[in-house]
Order: sequence, then structure tokens, then C-alpha cells
Amino acid sequence: MKKYSFSPALWLPAALLLIASAPLWGQEGEYLSAEEAYEGDVNGTDRVEDPLEPINRVTFRFNDFVYENLLQPVSDAYTWITPEPVQEGASNVFDNLRYFERVTGNLLQARWQGAWVETGRFAVNSTVGIAGVFRPADKLSGFAEPPAEDIGQALGAWGLSEGPYLVLPLLGPSNLRDLVGYVGDRSVHPLKEPFSLIDDWNWEWRTALTATEVVVESPQLLDRYEQMKDGAIDPYGSLKNAYTQNRRAAIAE
Repeated sequence: MKKYSFSPALWLPAALLLIASAPLWGQEGEYLSAEEAYEGDVNGTDRVEDPLEPINRVTFRFNDFVYENLLQPVSDAYTWITPEPVQEGASNVFDNLRYFERVTGNLLQARWQGAWVETGRFAVNSTVGIAGVFRPADKLSGFAEPPAEDIGQALGAWGLSEGPYLVLPLLGPSNLRDLVGYVGDRSVHPLKEPFSLIDDWNWEWRTALTATEVVVESPQLLDRYEQMKDGAIDPYGSLKNAYTQNRRAAIAE
């Protein structure tokens, strides 16, 4: 039986690794501002089911503290130390690895064209682009980057209800359907626990890889987080509405 050791020095990366695949960070593109999300909520009929609001609010405050006091300093140090071209290349590598989640989301929705484009982009960027450091597929006709898909979106396209709104420790905003999708996304990623295809990698290596991904993606992650709650009288409510409306829009595409 394979034995795993746990180093105290990895406690923080182990916690941060949860953020790396969170539903909040799963989508690319523009996000509704807090004001836009609020207006959409009060003027429309789309309400968010939130029976666990008291618990969710406590978790939200905990997450906000972690993001602002732990992840933000890490992000600031990373952007200060790392040259911008290196930041871009590192971000490209991890985005390229998310191909497995995106192509599965396309296939589950019978979006054959999207799956084909994602596969072609992955092949080109992984080879000509040197393991995804560069994105030569962006310059190829017919291989423009399609809207990102994931398993949570596929479940929504199948008609599965969102279920109650959830705020997960460290992971951030979600709902019951997206939580199931999150587990599915991890299951198709070849380098992530608990379903990694590379059995020879021990726990520490996987943790280090995912913690590195969090650091690399932290500037964009925090920018999206601030964009979704910025200027809100009630950041919890605005983030809830912004997250839900953005996910609904992604499913409806």
C-alpha cells in the first residue's frame, strides 16, 4: 500500500490548492459587477435559493479574510518578483492543462465542434507551444478559443436544478450542482487528486503543483473576486447574485 507523508510546511499550500479548481474561477471572460448583479436581481424574477444563508455568511467572511490577508500578499509578491512574460507563460501552461475539463464539458453536451477545437488547440499548444507556454493555436484559422465549458455547465444544460446556493470554505461561491461538477472536473484532470493517472507522484508533489497553480493564477483570481463584489453595500448578496447570473449565462450560451 502506498504511504503518504504530511509535512507541516505544506499545510498552507494544501489549503490553497482547494482554491485552484473552485467553481468561482472556472469561467473566463467578463463578469457582472456587483451593481449590475444587484440590478438584475431586484428588477428580474430570478431569485437564488439560499436556505443556508447564516452558515454561508460565516463562511464568506472566513474566505474573505483568507483571500485578503493570505492570498493577496502572495499574489502581490508573485507579480512583483516575476517578469510579465514569465507570468503569462506560466498561466498559459495551467490553462492548457484545463483542456481535460473543458473537452469533457463539451462532450457531455454533444458540442462536437467545441470538443474538436479544444482538442486541436491542446495538441498545437502542447507541442508547438512547448507544453502550453505559448498559444500558437490562437493564430490558426478555425481554432479561435471557444467559450469555456465544464461539467457543472453540462449538468445545467441537461436540466439539473442548481440546488441551494453554497459558500464553500476556501472554494468560495457555488451551488449543489456546481459542487458535483467540481468533483467531476477533478476526476477528469490527470494530475489532480483523488483520481490522478500518475500514480508515481506522491502527495507532496501533487500539492506543490497545485499550490504553484494557485500562485500563478492568483492575480486573475483576485481580480475576478474583487470585480464581482466591488462597491457593494452587501458584498455577500452581490457576490451570490453575480456568481449565479454568470453561471446561468454560461449555461445558456
